Amino acid sequence: MTQPASPTPPDRKPRGRPRSEPVVLEAAHAAARDRICEAALALFDRGGIDAISMREVAKEMGVSPMAAYKYFPSKDQLLQELRTRAFQQLERALQAAADSLADPAASLEAVLVAYLRFGHEDSRAYRLMFDYWVYDNPSSLLETFGDSARRQSGAWEVLLRGVQAYFAALGAPGEPLVAAHLVWASLHGLVSLEASRKLVFGKTFDVLAAPMAASIMAGLPKGST
Repeated sequence: MTQPASPTPPDRKPRGRPRSEPVVLEAAHAAARDRICEAALALFDRGGIDAISMREVAKEMGVSPMAAYKYFPSKDQLLQELRTRAFQQLERALQAAADSLADPAASLEAVLVAYLRFGHEDSRAYRLMFDYWVYDNPSSLLETFGDSARRQSGAWEVLLRGVQAYFAALGAPGEPLVAAHLVWASLHGLVSLEASRKLVFGKTFDVLAAPMAASIMAGLPKGST
């Protein structure tokens, strides 16, 4: 005699938490990295690079000492992330200035002013970019950050493109690459003097910024003769 078919068992619900969608996990991961960076920046504001350690970051966040390591394998990785983010901030500021004006000369001068303003108004980011510190294991950074561990070129490329456009529009003689280096050095010099509190001879950064940008522009070639 044929046995009746067993009833189909109802679908079992999976035990434990439901799996999050990849996009949700990615957003949560990015948010956690942001919180770690914010804690590290708070330590940096209080005591510079030496104040940052993975243990102190965790303490600042009120989490276990190992929590930060889930998102940054080492202090070197965290410091490089802070530096990379700072350079990206500068790049965005310079690019916005470059895009604000169509005329190559006016656009380039806007970039110069934006550089000076950024260095003055966001001294923390500027210090992260240009203050010197020694990584514990520099070679390991290349595996994660590649060539950007040695240099962050985005902001430089915005400036170089501006100088090249200026030379091309005016048919100016000379070498744009040399000019771009001299422009960068001039801008960095004024910002660094302000950051190190060396502008003590009667003129402040606010007084000098606009004339600095204007003098750099005046020193560039004006066109072929």
